[in-house]
Amino acid sequence: MAGGAFRFVAFLSDFGWGDEFVGVCKGVIMEMAPGTVVLDISHDVPPGDVGAGAWVLAAAAPHFPPAVFLAVVDPGVGTVRRALCLRSARGSLLVGPDNGLLLPAAEALGGVVGAWGIENEALFRLPLSPTFHGRDLFAPVAARLAVGLAPEELGPALDPATLSPPPFGPAEVGSGWVRARVVASDRFGNLSLNCRWRDLERAGLLRGGRIGLVWRRGRILLRPARTFSEGPEREVLLIEDSRGGVQLSVNRGSARGLTGIGHSEEVLMEAVGEEEDP
Repeated sequence: MAGGAFRFVAFLSDFGWGDEFVGVCKGVIMEMAPGTVVLDISHDVPPGDVGAGAWVLAAAAPHFPPAVFLAVVDPGVGTVRRALCLRSARGSLLVGPDNGLLLPAAEALGGVVGAWGIENEALFRLPLSPTFHGRDLFAPVAARLAVGLAPEELGPALDPATLSPPPFGPAEVGSGWVRARVVASDRFGNLSLNCRWRDLERAGLLRGGRIGLVWRRGRILLRPARTFSEGPEREVLLIEDSRGGVQLSVNRGSARGLTGIGHSEEVLMEAVGEEEDP
């Protein structure tokens, strides 16, 4: 099967900007596929945080034209974890480690319609560093896919059912409650939860009553809001974010700092009767 040239790579990593890692990977792509556009999604994913990387990638991917998505958040680099290429129903290809990083984005792009293990060493930069597969494996493969290499040339086809699942699953939704988990936090201190606004609607939490937020170290009342400025300063709000998801936010403040709720922490949102105290 012939490959289709994208000439466009969208790049996400946890490399940060203080070292040469991002620039080196982009240089490899430009050397192997001159003229290819490389657009940065983010390189400020917390180090080794596969869940946060998966969340950011899935949020960004639907807003791009068909592309090769290169994603490297890879605490298992150099181990037996597989290297993957996925094809989404919308035609984009996703390249990265088999640790759950790619699957949420593939689902956001219509689902996985093809999966391959990356094993063809003729495509790598050799010798292959055991600690920098971003430079020596993933970037070269993304470059070649961008200019038309068929993913079938990468290695064996894989059953999508055998891929490693993402670090976070769906929220639990019941009558009058939603149990969710913090999957990401942005530079403003907003806390993104692994649920959708429609989950709150399905649970009956948006019918005008009060909502209690319960976590390991506290319990407060929440106000659903459309914008950050609808609540008083230093009050925690429930906001439908630009992704259609749910986040905890504070007007002119940090939900992370105010509540102390940490990454991956579980929270419970529940309907609260008028007679109940927070």
